[in-house]
Amino acid sequence: MIKLKKIISHLDKDTFQNVEETLVKNKADNFLHLLKSYRNDVSDNDIIQQLNLNSNSFYVLKSRLYDRIQDHLSGDIYVNQEELLKKLNQIPDMCMNEPREVATAFLQKLEKDLLQYDMHSELLIVYSALKKMHLYSEKYFHYSQLYNKHIAFSLSLEKSEETLGNFNRVIGQYNFSRSPKLLETLFFLRKEINDHYALNQSRQIEVTKNIIELQLCIYCHSDLSKETNVEDLLNKTYKLLNELPNSSTHKKWLPVFDQLSFEYYLKIGQTKYAKSYYEKTNVLINSLLLMTHIAPTSKFLISKITFLQEQGQADELLNDDPSQIVYDTDDTHSKVVLGIYSSMISYYSNKYKEAANKLNTLINENSFKDFFHVNTDIKLTLAFIYIQLKEYDLADSIIKGIYRKIKTEKIENYANVLDLIKVFELDIKQSNGKVSDKQKDSYMLFTARNKNGSEILKHLVYELNKKYN
Repeated sequence: MIKLKKIISHLDKDTFQNVEETLVKNKADNFLHLLKSYRNDVSDNDIIQQLNLNSNSFYVLKSRLYDRIQDHLSGDIYVNQEELLKKLNQIPDMCMNEPREVATAFLQKLEKDLLQYDMHSELLIVYSALKKMHLYSEKYFHYSQLYNKHIAFSLSLEKSEETLGNFNRVIGQYNFSRSPKLLETLFFLRKEINDHYALNQSRQIEVTKNIIELQLCIYCHSDLSKETNVEDLLNKTYKLLNELPNSSTHKKWLPVFDQLSFEYYLKIGQTKYAKSYYEKTNVLINSLLLMTHIAPTSKFLISKITFLQEQGQADELLNDDPSQIVYDTDDTHSKVVLGIYSSMISYYSNKYKEAANKLNTLINENSFKDFFHVNTDIKLTLAFIYIQLKEYDLADSIIKGIYRKIKTEKIENYANVLDLIKVFELDIKQSNGKVSDKQKDSYMLFTARNKNGSEILKHLVYELNKKYN
């Protein structure tokens, strides 16, 4: 063990008094006696006799006092990011102005805490200092190796977050296209993150890996959702995040898991649980879309519409101001989803023309050449609104365009769209607002087929049900 006596003798007056006051407050009499004795250069034998201890008990006492002094020097990195940064910024001053024993005690306590939470980037600063401090010691090679090891770990963590970013970009494209090729890409990225985790099983990479796994189960249409217990995976990830110190940047990812929990429970029809996570997520709605590098949080907007419709609370949408929602203007997925969300708010405000104008703006400002799914979603919503406005020519032009594209390009798996087109066509022909039996039959077919990868109009199905079901 590092010479405790030397550390205590070199503590500055303020630090020594703070340690002393803490021991007095905690009534740690033996620790206090040892602290004062070492400060006054009392020998070990005299202290053993004064405290009536054997050699083993005395060693334990010294070890525990050393731990307490370390805690006092390094503080608690769990508290917050500012406290951690403060400690890291202290390192150069400690190394160049304090005796080696004091500086080493400070650094080794930081090392111990940071290792507990796999905080590789911060450990690089600690090991860099320990390496330099032991330049003339046989421990230099040891700390050099640890420094290099955590460079590799830090790069692995950065690479895993880069993979997550790529995954989120692709899942946005998949959401718009439902392309099987993009689904393959998502599973390839899943393999990549699993490889990173196999090399570095840190909590942060495990959290990143779990986000990808959860999104594949909740948002994608594959057999993975049948193989994975999503609820267990969510609970496990919450536990991992809660164990991280508040100073960890990954602690800021909690809102994303609240949203994923809401999406999952909404999907399986567990309204009670969905409501709890909805409330947690909705509070952050104005900044939620700034987290799309962690998960496609913009999907919450459509799910919010669906949830409120199911609860008979769609009027609550009128309390929202979409212009207050901050997002990355280069993120097309968020931009388009926010446009649909804004249009639905106008719809529920009975501002049908405004709702139609917002959807037309989306169509005119964005290229949906490779995204038939979302393009159809927007255009069928627009056609429905035109029918409410009795602008039947505009509605007819839209649905004929969609029909031609499906038939000309032989687009498969969208029989549900053809069913809904028949429903809208009868609306246009009848022009009286009444729903015929033929429309009800076609709509029933649409409802039966509107699922899995070809599911459309999640934000509008409630309104369609009210009219045609």
